[in-house]
Amino acid sequence: MNPEDNDDDLKQPMMPAGDLGIILIAAVFLLGFLYMMFGPNPFEALVKSAKPAAQQPASEVTVTLPQKH
Repeated sequence: MNPEDNDDDLKQPMMPAGDLGIILIAAVFLLGFLYMMFGPNPFEALVKSAKPAAQQPASEVTVTLPQKH
């Protein structure tokens, strides 16, 4: 018996393709989640344009109250 024949028994078995697919899909979702959390905000222009309009009062109204006697 050759010692070279027993080398195949020492190798790790291949992972099934279905398991690799699940790991790949999980990695894609993880990258997408991280991009959505820390990536650029697509609504940044809308938020910037809405802030100055909210800070300015629409108009001033003068209210007079009747005096008590």
